[in-house]
Amino acid sequence: MKYWEDFQTKWGFSDGDSVPPDALLLRQVYVRELNSLLRKRKSAVRLLAFDRPGMHNPLLIVRVSADTASGVPERKLYLGQLNGGWEPKGEWQEPEPDAAYESVLEEAEGMELDAMVETTVSLRRRRAA
Repeated sequence: MKYWEDFQTKWGFSDGDSVPPDALLLRQVYVRELNSLLRKRKSAVRLLAFDRPGMHNPLLIVRVSADTASGVPERKLYLGQLNGGWEPKGEWQEPEPDAAYESVLEEAEGMELDAMVETTVSLRRRRAA
């Protein structure tokens, strides 16, 4: 998971100054796939795509308790608030990782999740003056 560490801190992606073009979709993949494994392993933790407004890194992945995320559609957890995703109401704190969470992260490293997103970059020609 090439951007995992960047998604974990507000200083990721060079403090938000160099977010790669595939980061948004990879965040969706990471949250969706890891939450599926977390549910199967009965972890007390779920992941949430969190859009951080203002300065710094705008694309975070945060932990929420499984109880807090209970009943929230899966899609709402991986979209991010700016794309219609869910945000916990009121004050909330990230729960500590449990053993199931740690084992899911280890497993995810070998899943080649980054291969699920393909990025194409192109250059347009300038119009003649």
